[in-house]
Amino acid sequence: MVTIDLAEIPVTEANRRIRESGSRGEDVDILNPDARHHIGVGLTDPITVRVRGSAGYFCAGLTDGPRFEIDNNVGWGLADNMYRGSVVVGGNASAIAGVAIRRAEVVVRGNIGLRAGQVMKAGTLCCCGNANFMAGYMMYGGRIIILGNSGERVGEDMTAGTIYVAGEVQSLGS
Repeated sequence: MVTIDLAEIPVTEANRRIRESGSRGEDVDILNPDARHHIGVGLTDPITVRVRGSAGYFCAGLTDGPRFEIDNNVGWGLADNMYRGSVVVGGNASAIAGVAIRRAEVVVRGNIGLRAGQVMKAGTLCCCGNANFMAGYMMYGGRIIILGNSGERVGEDMTAGTIYVAGEVQSLGS
């Protein structure tokens, strides 16, 4: 297990070290993330990255294979264009969580912000709380599971895929 402390190095250097660790098959713990942006972007090895706190924008973006465990909340663009792999968020996710994922699995234990699952191609986005405005906007495939309530216009302009809502649906999209 490799430990990287973001209180000591910038995210660019941390991502370089994460990629190096991945090439050796070593899992990574990220300390003191303090909602910094772009943590773990561009990873292609099947390692586990544990973020011990909250992450900012685009955490786990443009990845193929890693598993992310984020203790708290994440900013917008979570798992942006993640091909394969998984993300589990202990708190809430801001706007466009799971945007354009292909075969990834994204679980948010709290709520998801607006346009979550936008332009999803395949994979699964699971929200254990409530979803905000236009979850599944322009969705092309995959599935969104909302265990709480959906916001307005769920599934707006979607062409394929499935959205399940366990709670109340505020309104459907066109």
